[in-house]
Amino acid sequence: MEGISDSLITNLQKFYNEPYETSEQTLSGLYKIQKNINAYNIKEQVAIYLVLVDFQISEGLYDEAIKNCHIAHKMAKENDFAYEVVLSDFYLASAYGQNYEYDKSFELFKSLAQLINDSNYKYLAILSEIEMAWFYELIGKYRDAIDINLKIVKTKGDFLRKRWNPVYYNQFLDMSNLYNELGIKDSTYYYRDLYKQTIKDYPETSAEHYFLIKNEANISFNERDYSNAINKYRVYSNWYFGRLKEYDSPTLIKKSKAHLALGQVDSALNNLNLIRNRPIFLKEQKYISPDFYKLYIDIYKKKGEDDLRKEYEQKYYKALETYNSFKFNSLDNLYDIDKQRIQIENANAANDYKSTLNYLWIALGSIVICFIGFVLWKQKREKKRFDTLMQRTENKTALSTSLEPSTNTTEIKDEKVAALIVQIKELQEQGFFLKPKTTLYNTAKKLKTNTSYLSTIINNNMGTTFSAFVNDIRIDYIINELKTNKQLRSYSVKAIAEEIGYKSADSFSKYFKQSTGLSPSTFIKNINKKG
Repeated sequence: MEGISDSLITNLQKFYNEPYETSEQTLSGLYKIQKNINAYNIKEQVAIYLVLVDFQISEGLYDEAIKNCHIAHKMAKENDFAYEVVLSDFYLASAYGQNYEYDKSFELFKSLAQLINDSNYKYLAILSEIEMAWFYELIGKYRDAIDINLKIVKTKGDFLRKRWNPVYYNQFLDMSNLYNELGIKDSTYYYRDLYKQTIKDYPETSAEHYFLIKNEANISFNERDYSNAINKYRVYSNWYFGRLKEYDSPTLIKKSKAHLALGQVDSALNNLNLIRNRPIFLKEQKYISPDFYKLYIDIYKKKGEDDLRKEYEQKYYKALETYNSFKFNSLDNLYDIDKQRIQIENANAANDYKSTLNYLWIALGSIVICFIGFVLWKQKREKKRFDTLMQRTENKTALSTSLEPSTNTTEIKDEKVAALIVQIKELQEQGFFLKPKTTLYNTAKKLKTNTSYLSTIINNNMGTTFSAFVNDIRIDYIINELKTNKQLRSYSVKAIAEEIGYKSADSFSKYFKQSTGLSPSTFIKNINKKG
């Protein structure tokens, strides 16, 4: 390496090549070098910081790693060390991601992935693409994540095998996990077996074998073999904690779900509390899966502890808003917040109805004040929902993007599926689903297939039902039309409904409210106010 002495290269390489009994010994050796860092030239100093950062990230010292990344980046940029600038950005993105600063991490990885055609940064760009796949998985865009993994295996596989083989075969396990989330069993097992074959000679105590155990636990969970899933999650969690002195939150959330499915309420609660009681939870909670709080709601509902249930409902709403804000602003344009909020509010209304009757007469004197407060609160909430919708339409990635079949797919028996999805997309582009008599039968007839097969394809590959699929297309279309077409806004709700194939204003209004949290008339009123 130009500008770095052979003795320092040898000294730094030993930390990667020589096994140390503890991570403390590894870092201790690096800290000794850092203590005398002024004895080295600028490029050597940058190299020392970057090696230190690499080990700090692997040992969970994310705040220290971020601090040292900034030092290395500044030094590299001031001295025109182009590769070191990019490498420090990569480590910084990794540290941000591990430190639950997902917005910063995503932006950096997105920028780094664009360097894929520059041979100087090809490896870092590929690793950044892999991280992008993880972000897509985080928000449930499993198809997009699979496309990235398949593209890497097909077009960058030879390069990765020569550079660092584990990165290549880890894609097999990632794809197995992703197909498992989609419920596509053939591909789940196919890629799992490919991964098993590549690690067959590894010792059973290796990290690769524990990652496989987690994958098998996920498979058992989706197959509702909850007891087996719990046992495998326990093995993986014990190994993970022993290695990092930390818990893997997604694993414990799945394990908690499995316990709850078996009626083991206390065990489910204990697993959630392990997550919540960690010091790092103060950072993690910003982006933790809303499922974490939903589980608390379900647990306290079963325990009959209404105060705690309501407390976690508020936390759930807040988590949904943060989670979806990340999706809207950085990755996607789905709108799940109000759908799930409405579902929970409706369920709570049913649970609280009887108790409300008991206090009706007592509360009668406060009705007027409460009503005024409710109206003001409702107006504020509707404005917030409207602003979110407007932001979504301004940055809208069309709903049809979820219909794109993978151009690189190697799924088992997937060619026929891909061809059918292309035909469905063509029908959407032709406005077929905006017609009044769009039924599963008529659509299947148009596509020259049967209703059962079409329904299965939509369920398994688009993650929705045929009815919801059609309704989403219609609502997505009309939102954008109302935004741009002033004349359409002057129509009655019934006329607007008929424009996109609904027979009645009621059914249109119901689904519009369910999807957006606003009635059509409220949405039109707000958009007219905006100008």
